Amino acid sequence: MKRAAKIGGVVLAVLVALAVIGNLLIDDTEDVVKLYDRAPVPAVPSRTEPVPADGALPDGSYWVETIEAVDGGLQLTVMQAFFGPACVEELGDDECPNDYGVVAAPTAVLPVAATDTVSITVVADTRQNYAVFPDELVRLAGGQPPAAEAPDTYTYVPYPFLATVRDGAVVELRQIWVP
Repeated sequence: MKRAAKIGGVVLAVLVALAVIGNLLIDDTEDVVKLYDRAPVPAVPSRTEPVPADGALPDGSYWVETIEAVDGGLQLTVMQAFFGPACVEELGDDECPNDYGVVAAPTAVLPVAATDTVSITVVADTRQNYAVFPDELVRLAGGQPPAAEAPDTYTYVPYPFLATVRDGAVVELRQIWVP
């Protein structure tokens, strides 16, 4: 009986040791996005949400025509946009010269602090998308050069963005390459 208990204890110790070693060998942590990691090209909807004349923006996807660096954060000018056939249907062929068109009014202005948790991608003129953080977009929108982590060939171009709004806050910004 004592021998069985000893063997059982040894087996248990070996199993615990294997479990510990297994946890050390298996990286089960979530992938962590780093500054200027390559990112996928964002999908573009047929239309973004209409911007209300007043009040908060409802949850949805919006067109951001301009982003400015203001007081250490970002200020987004939000509009509605149409793409492809929906653009021609809503705005007419003359208003969709590059397969998209923007409704000039109404607009909304949304702030994004450099410390906000926002998922952001920017696009290079090569059409490659990269992940950045709010503080880096503040730098870029303010006219500063990209951080050292940026690819050597990357230069910020003020292309528009698609913004996802939830509960009145911007949670995603995806820069869109346009001709």
